[in-house]
Amino acid sequence: MSGNWAIVPVKRLEHAKSRLALVLDAQERRQLVRAMLSDVLDTLLRVSQLDGIVVVTSDGEVSRLARQAGAHLVPDIREAGTNEAVRQGLAWLGSQQNGCRLIMPADIPFLTPGEVANVISSLRSHDVALVPALRDGGTNILGLRCPARIEAAFGEESFARHLAAARAAAITPAILDLDGAGHDIDVPTDLFHSSGGEGGARTRAVLSQLSCGNPVPVAVWMNEELES
Repeated sequence: MSGNWAIVPVKRLEHAKSRLALVLDAQERRQLVRAMLSDVLDTLLRVSQLDGIVVVTSDGEVSRLARQAGAHLVPDIREAGTNEAVRQGLAWLGSQQNGCRLIMPADIPFLTPGEVANVISSLRSHDVALVPALRDGGTNILGLRCPARIEAAFGEESFARHLAAARAAAITPAILDLDGAGHDIDVPTDLFHSSGGEGGARTRAVLSQLSCGNPVPVAVWMNEELES
């Protein structure tokens, strides 16, 4: 597929956001993931510079949400993690000599159309664009100008790995520190972040309804982290 495309890999809902289990039960976590994915897809659909969206998943409910949003669905046949899901999405799109690929998780609901446009714009003059997570050393958007010259390496400390891969390929990446796109929701303290801007309407509504306003579970979680 030619042009500019976004790829969003999404785990099965029963496996999603396990690190929030101390403050949210399984149903609440599913509700939150659905809201975050819907917010991300809604934002991407408002970006005129994007030609399409690919959601890679093996989850039936996620597949339904993706289709309802008008995204293209790629079944995650292997279920071998985020990077393998990304490879399947890239393979479905095929090799192109123009355009770009924006790879992002479904847990950055405060993403804005302007931020996505900024990443696409940066790829006019760079082969790689990186949006670092504000908190944990991760990568919240990996932008690749076609043909891609580095592979996805999501996971713990992925920003450093993507940066090293770019430098090994003699690429100077564009690094964009973005408030909305930089904030993912992955651990209990993320639930208490108040992001400004226009993004994340569904996620904000869900968080306001959930029982995550009690500081006790988060305090327990933080103590466990310090002791481990």
